[in-house]
Amino acid sequence: MKKAIQLDPSDNVATLLVDAIKGDKVEIISANNQVIDSVSCLQAITFGNKVALTDIASEQLITKASYPIGLAIMPIPRGELVHVQNVRSQRLDIPDNIIEEIIKQMDIEQA
Repeated sequence: MKKAIQLDPSDNVATLLVDAIKGDKVEIISANNQVIDSVSCLQAITFGNKVALTDIASEQLITKASYPIGLAIMPIPRGELVHVQNVRSQRLDIPDNIIEEIIKQMDIEQA
C-alpha cells in the first residue's frame, strides 16, 4: 500500500512517501507510523508533494507540521494535489510565469 505522512493531527495535508497515480488509494500514517486514514488520489501526486486530507475551502489555510504554509486560492477536494496550482504562499510571492512553468514541468492535471 502506498503511504503519506500527516506530521501533526491538525494538518489538512499529508506528504506522499512514494509516487501515486490517479485513483491510487494511499494510507495516511501519523508521525509515529500508525495508520490513521486513507485517501484516494484524484490525480497523480509525486513523492514529496502534498495530498488534501479534507475538503479545503477557498481562502482556507493549508497546514503542515501544524504550521500554516499557504492559503488555498480555490476549493481543494479531499485527495487532490495541494501545490502551486491551488495554493499561494504567505511568505513568498511566486510570479505567475514561474507557477505556470512549475505546473508544466510537473505535468499537473488541472480541473
